[in-house]
Amino acid sequence: MKKNLPRCSANRDRTPVRTILLPCLLTFPILMISCSTARFEPAPDHQVATKSTQVSKGKVVLVHGIFDTRIGLRPLRRAIVADGYECLVPSLKPVDGRKGLEPMARQLRHLVDTEWGENAEFSIVAFSMGGLVSRYYLQELDGANRCQGLYTIATPHNGTYMAYLYPGRGTRQMRPESAFLANLEKGKHIYDTFDIPTTSYRSPLDMVMLPLRSPKWQQGDNIRFWSPIHPALLWEKKLHEDLLKRLDANRRP
Repeated sequence: MKKNLPRCSANRDRTPVRTILLPCLLTFPILMISCSTARFEPAPDHQVATKSTQVSKGKVVLVHGIFDTRIGLRPLRRAIVADGYECLVPSLKPVDGRKGLEPMARQLRHLVDTEWGENAEFSIVAFSMGGLVSRYYLQELDGANRCQGLYTIATPHNGTYMAYLYPGRGTRQMRPESAFLANLEKGKHIYDTFDIPTTSYRSPLDMVMLPLRSPKWQQGDNIRFWSPIHPALLWEKKLHEDLLKRLDANRRP
C-alpha cells in the first residue's frame, strides 16, 4: 500500500515569505523618513557655521540625504564645528530627488561657489543619497580639483533595492545597475588623479542599504559601525571621532 505523502506547494511555500517580506520593505522607508527632524520646521537654502574662538582649520561641506534638509545633519555639524572647522550645510531641492541627482549637484556647486568663491578648497561629508550627489559634483562638475576629501555615510554606492519603492528620477538613479551609477563608476579615476582621500562609513544592520554590499565602495576605506537604523550613523560618536581624525590628517596647509 502506498503511503500518502504530503504534497509540496510552491505557492504555499512562498506565501509566508511574501507575507513577512512585504511589510518589512514598506516599514523601512517609513522608518527612514520618520527619523528625520527636517520636516517639522522650515529651513533656508543653506547655513554656514564656524567656531569663532579660534582660526578655522578648514572648510567642510555637509550634504544631506533623501527626504531631509540640513537640519537632519545637526549632530554631525556640531561635532565638526566644535573641532574648529567652518561648515557649509545646504538644503538641496527637491528633497526627494524626483527631478534627478544632477540638478541637486548643480545646486551644491552654486552654493559652494557663492559662499566661498570658486577657488576655495574644502572637504565633503555626505549622508546617504548626498554621497551620490557629491560624487557627481566632484566627477562631472569640476569640483574634484578643490576637494581635500570625500567621506560618505550610508551611501548606496552600488544602488539599493529600497529605491524601487519610491517614484522619481532620483530614486531610479539609485537602483542597482542604473546608468547613473555606471557612469559614476567610470569616472572614479578622478579621485586618484587629484589625490582625494575617500571613506565610506556603513552599518551591516542598515536595512535601507539592500543588498548589504550597497555602501561598500572599493575606491577608498570602508569603515563599519553597528548602528541599528539608517540615520543612526549620524549620531555615532565613534564615527565622529574617526571622521575628525581623517579631516585633520587630510587637510592641506
